[in-house]
Amino acid sequence: MAYAGFMKGMATGMVLGAAAAVMMEQPTAKQRKKIMKKTEGLFRNIGSAIDTAVGMRG
Repeated sequence: MAYAGFMKGMATGMVLGAAAAVMMEQPTAKQRKKIMKKTEGLFRNIGSAIDTAVGMRG
């Protein structure tokens, strides 16, 4: 029983700690631009994969 409570506490602490870190650490303009560029590339790759899959069907 005590082990389960400990694990729940650890999981809760990790989630709250990660949320607090994200809220406190605001990205700079350079970091924001870098994130946007990576996200754009990711979505482009996903779109290409979907287009390829649709093209293979028809």
